[in-house]
Amino acid sequence: MKYLKRFFALQLLFLLIIPIALAEITLTLPEKDVYNLGEKVSPSVSIKEDADYDGFFKLYISCGSYSLQYYTTPLSVISGSRTQVIVPELPLSKAMIGECILKSDFVSTIDGSTIDSGQSKAFSVTDEARILINDNFEAKPGENIGLSGEIQKLSNEPFLKGEVEITFNGIKGSVNISSGKFGYTIELSKDSETGNFPVKISATDKYGNHGEKTLSLKILPVPTRIENRFDNSIIIPGENLRVRVTLYDHLNRAMNGTKLNAMAFTPSENLIAEKEMQNPDYFELKTEKNLAPGTYFFLSTYEGVNSFESVKEQSAFTVEPVKKIVMAQEGNLVNVENVGNVIYDEEVTIVLEKDGKNYVINKKIKLAPGEKAAIDLSNEVPQGNYDIVLPKDAISTSEANASNESANVLIGENVLKNVSIDDNRNALKKTADGAFAITGAVVGAAGY
Repeated sequence: MKYLKRFFALQLLFLLIIPIALAEITLTLPEKDVYNLGEKVSPSVSIKEDADYDGFFKLYISCGSYSLQYYTTPLSVISGSRTQVIVPELPLSKAMIGECILKSDFVSTIDGSTIDSGQSKAFSVTDEARILINDNFEAKPGENIGLSGEIQKLSNEPFLKGEVEITFNGIKGSVNISSGKFGYTIELSKDSETGNFPVKISATDKYGNHGEKTLSLKILPVPTRIENRFDNSIIIPGENLRVRVTLYDHLNRAMNGTKLNAMAFTPSENLIAEKEMQNPDYFELKTEKNLAPGTYFFLSTYEGVNSFESVKEQSAFTVEPVKKIVMAQEGNLVNVENVGNVIYDEEVTIVLEKDGKNYVINKKIKLAPGEKAAIDLSNEVPQGNYDIVLPKDAISTSEANASNESANVLIGENVLKNVSIDDNRNALKKTADGAFAITGAVVGAAGY
């Protein structure tokens, strides 16, 4: 009993399957999911029925709310035999943009009833194009920028024909597409502004397909000159040398943040100072008091990526000759130091005053820069308390007072009051002092 039930069930299933297997319309498309405008759909169509029929074969395209019957042909089919139907290619137009399918009907010539129907798989129709090109570019004023890229359909197939329009800095240019490729040159003027600028690329063809892409073009500044601006190009030893160094581009604008190098050289081109800095910046140098006089050199440099981008500027500054000594009294001694930057070879006069008498001491001083010596007043005058008058051009009040805590404090610019001096003169000088006691004038003129 179970066997018979199973047998009848299989027989029923077989009867249901037979019509499906014998009646069929197939619409097969190429292995392609997306089409651009202007492309053609060319399906493979076949029909197989379970009886002989005479009728009309109709083919439609349906894209959303849009539908078009674009092909009708008389057709006769023989039962159980598959018939190939040759249908024309269908150019895709703008009205078909979206998701589409192909549909077919086989209708009877007798009463117009539908014998069979079929449809294809879904496919997309688009008007979008894809532009393949590098996203970003860098260039310098005066350079030419070559743009080259490809224009593709969304199916990755190349555009065979069309036009590309390039817009940069308000200027438009165009070039034809050849085998899906294009090339274009942007010429930059030598005075081009620097910064990031958009380059718009637009591709179109006669069917209405289009694509756009915006690139970023970075125009770099071109270093052209360095300015060395001295606060004072003539300096006295011990003063600060201060130079503002600025690198300018082709538009005479400071290239902020650029690395610079600055160096100072002696007249014989020996390096005395060097500094790395960020443009713009100050180069500062505290000079030595005994720095030799002459014409010194200051060199600032910018080293570009390539040697032809390097910029240098050499300037000169002058160190003045300074002939100067400093004198400071301590006990019986007057200490003398050459604080200038040249040899001091002069005669100096020191006056000691006591009880209305003036004792004039002339000394020949010859000292190299930085060299020191001492004059012993106890070898020149009798013992006593004196007002000492030092040469005005050989005394620095602050330096003299600070040089030794035991030194007498200056009164005015160069007078020391009531200084106690011992008498360590030799017998000859003491005799001379007695001989001139009437006039009250004693002159010590021993060479130093």
